[in-house]
Amino acid sequence: MRLHRRDLFLAALATALAGPVMAQGASLLEKVRKAGVLRVGMTGDYFPYSFRDVKTGGFQGYEVQVAERLAADLGVKLQLVQATWPTLVAGLMARKYDIAATGVTVTPERAKAVAFTKAYLRPTFIPLILKRDAERFKSWDDLDQPGVTISVQQGTAPETMARKVFTQARILSVADPVIDFTEVLAGRAQAAFTDNLYFLTKIGREYPQLTMLTQGARPGTDTENAMMTLPGDGEWMLWLNKWVDARLADGFFDGLFKTWFEGTGTAR
Repeated sequence: MRLHRRDLFLAALATALAGPVMAQGASLLEKVRKAGVLRVGMTGDYFPYSFRDVKTGGFQGYEVQVAERLAADLGVKLQLVQATWPTLVAGLMARKYDIAATGVTVTPERAKAVAFTKAYLRPTFIPLILKRDAERFKSWDDLDQPGVTISVQQGTAPETMARKVFTQARILSVADPVIDFTEVLAGRAQAAFTDNLYFLTKIGREYPQLTMLTQGARPGTDTENAMMTLPGDGEWMLWLNKWVDARLADGFFDGLFKTWFEGTGTAR
């Protein structure tokens, strides 16, 4: 989900310099199998995609199970690597991990620097408001007005999209450890803009005073999540995309959706 402009710039530069070399070397598919380990970058801070178990400190979540199945089908061990949103792309370009799978949104900006597999999950970006403000804000148009502040997490895909779809409202970008929706709770913003599945499985359950504003949704706010990997490796991308197709066909992703998102009232 999260996106950092400086990270993308550096990654794009690294791609331009390293791309031809990568194309001439062995495929990552061969390297992973030879090493016997698949390294997957995860942030561990984005429930239910990837998060830390409070007792063990280990990674858990939807994307963890995706990575586990991917490694098993490759016939290798899985190594989960701690990553951060601001350096997610740069960490991939620095070969700290082979893929990133942590609830990553496919965006045109990222696609300039990295390669994405076929999508296997489709969240929607949505505004969150206080329930007590439901009469004031009945639609997205009501939010997109001068004097209204919409908070977003700095360096994220929702921030990029919010700046495109809300042209009149003030976009307030907040950085970790501040969280976008807490600005609404504190009264410093009238809405936050985030992932509907994140709200339905986490935020909405912990903060029942918040609700999603669905009326008058703008076109283009449906998104796609996929695995992110190095560009310029056709053999590796072909294998990964065939793997996604096979797991979609055999019901693996449907099963994961039921495990992590059942009861949210959304479709995969």
